[in-house]
Amino acid sequence: MTFDTPSIFITIMNKLLSLFLFLSAALSLSAQHVRSVAGFPAAEPGYSLGVSACYAGQIGDYLVVAGGCNFPEAGKPKKYYAGVYAARMDRATLQWRLVGFLPEAAAYGATVTCGDSLLFLGGNNTDHALAAVYSVRLNSVGTDVLINRLADLPATADNMAVALVGNDIFVVGGNQNGKPSADVLRYKLGANSVNQCSNTIAQCSNSVNQCSNRIAQCSNSVNQGANSTSSADLRIPGAPRVQPVAAAYNDKLYVWGGFYADGEQSKVHTDGYVYDVNAKEWGALSAPCSADGEEMTLSGGIAWADGDHLYATGGVNRTIFLDAISGRYECVKKDDYLKQPIDWYKFSGNLYVFDAVAGQWLTTTFVNQALARAGAQAVPTPLGVYYIGGELKPALRTPQIVIIEN
Repeated sequence: MTFDTPSIFITIMNKLLSLFLFLSAALSLSAQHVRSVAGFPAAEPGYSLGVSACYAGQIGDYLVVAGGCNFPEAGKPKKYYAGVYAARMDRATLQWRLVGFLPEAAAYGATVTCGDSLLFLGGNNTDHALAAVYSVRLNSVGTDVLINRLADLPATADNMAVALVGNDIFVVGGNQNGKPSADVLRYKLGANSVNQCSNTIAQCSNSVNQCSNRIAQCSNSVNQGANSTSSADLRIPGAPRVQPVAAAYNDKLYVWGGFYADGEQSKVHTDGYVYDVNAKEWGALSAPCSADGEEMTLSGGIAWADGDHLYATGGVNRTIFLDAISGRYECVKKDDYLKQPIDWYKFSGNLYVFDAVAGQWLTTTFVNQALARAGAQAVPTPLGVYYIGGELKPALRTPQIVIIEN
């Protein structure tokens, strides 16, 4: 019997390398922790109670939050907000400043970072859903906001997810033209997509009315460098997905979660799909699992990319939420659904990590109750990922901001 010593050595080294990579990923995940950050915007009455479904992102050294909604008075209708706020990033305290106003109060849209600007896409308010896309910039000292209107989406869109792949923004699912959808809109950013309107839409620091007047002056001169198209064959397989999550890596669009409320046909998705932009084809993805090994939904959660790893957290409990949107109300009587304590709703506080190179979820090891929200926003920054607002249970928002740190 002979032994191929080099082959045995290479085999052993490959196994050790695989073990090292696995342990490194696991240790990286388990080393993460959550730090509470003081300060939440408060210039608009009711905003300090916390909002969900706001627009949020980073511009330079500043964290920017805009819009959102909550229920500031028990038994009263949902309130939508128009304020745009900025705070210099800090790990301990955020000093928020009201720097302007959106053209109209809005929530349930989406945010994409585009150079030194943020793009606010779609959303809705009490009156209607939006197709508008705005480019949002700050001045150098973070005291004023500049808002330009770009070309509209081809449909109104709210409660959707978005991801930027190259110069294309993919708008995934949500409600499109007022109906739950599995369609994916492709919004193309041209080289001149953030050109200024002939009249500046904002130095919107004084009032919503002044801002609205300036926008009206500019509405006929919107830059066409950004244009949007939708493709009939670009549709996530299966039922519509409202409030899914999405992220992108290496010319691929990843989508998980979302729900579809339609009586007995209702669904709360746990699985996902990946769309290869170059191959123009969809592939199935498995659901994330909790630290206890339970298959989870990301409906109402949030996702973001960090290199070749995709992170996701938050979201509703599949069983409880499906029971409600289907109208069965077997878990609790309909009249009592909004009256339960926070813990009863079992929102997810798991932090999931997907290895986009390996094409699989890593074992979930990090759980924190501060992440157990729906409708929160995540803003990756050099200091960590700011996790902003959201709801702790239906109709109850939180003003808490935390940083997820390695």
